[in-house]
Amino acid sequence: MNQYEAAAQIADEIPAIQKEIVRAPVFGSAYLSVKVLANYTAKMLQQHQLRQVQLCMLLAEKIYNRGNQLVKTAVENVFIFSFSSFRMSCSRQEWLEIQRVMPAVLFSLYIQQVLKPGV
Repeated sequence: MNQYEAAAQIADEIPAIQKEIVRAPVFGSAYLSVKVLANYTAKMLQQHQLRQVQLCMLLAEKIYNRGNQLVKTAVENVFIFSFSSFRMSCSRQEWLEIQRVMPAVLFSLYIQQVLKPGV
């Protein structure tokens, strides 16, 4: 899956951000598409829409698993990096719930990022 296919997948699965995803320059950029997804996930978290947060994480995992190296790097550097801010915007109980439903691949990437020296 390249950056165009990843953007199309995000737009298809989350109609609420479809208009933002398909406009230039977002559609041609793996980083900007994943940033739109991360921002939407944060918004859903702030609104305590944990089911929608879970769906966003499942989508991020899907595009990570199917993505080329550019898409994988965008998910790691944008979506996974956003987890720290996600954690700060919810209660301890909500964060525990999010960790419970977080896809294993994303959780593993998050742990690797947290344990990385200099981060």
